[in-house]
Amino acid sequence: MTDQKEFRRACYEAARRTRGKVTRFVPSEVARNFETGEIAFDHRTVAVLWTQDGDEGGSREILGIADAFITFGTITFVDEPGLLAVLGELLPGHRLYSRAELEAPIDLTAPRWRNHYDAQYWKPDCLGKVLFSCWD
Repeated sequence: MTDQKEFRRACYEAARRTRGKVTRFVPSEVARNFETGEIAFDHRTVAVLWTQDGDEGGSREILGIADAFITFGTITFVDEPGLLAVLGELLPGHRLYSRAELEAPIDLTAPRWRNHYDAQYWKPDCLGKVLFSCWD
């Protein structure tokens, strides 16, 4: 399992390799199930999202990339392929999701989500909003 220190170290190394700069880290909190590491590039600032997700197969650690401006209930997933590739090298065994995967719709009646309280209550429209939840 990755700890906060390892996640932050990976963000710094990924930023270095992709010519970005880590600007800050935002820890998870009560209404947010993920931590972010913000990396600034010349063309934009992105947030590397890190959380854990559990299902019948056990717990797994997952990563995604979003626009750095995240508010309660609003995450805009983005593609930053070079950064995602480097994170894959630095954190093997983690599940890295692309923008297309995170924006894919989910079927709330499917077995995986049917008994998932947050999914049933908030009724998110895509996978990313379930995996990276920031509801009040």
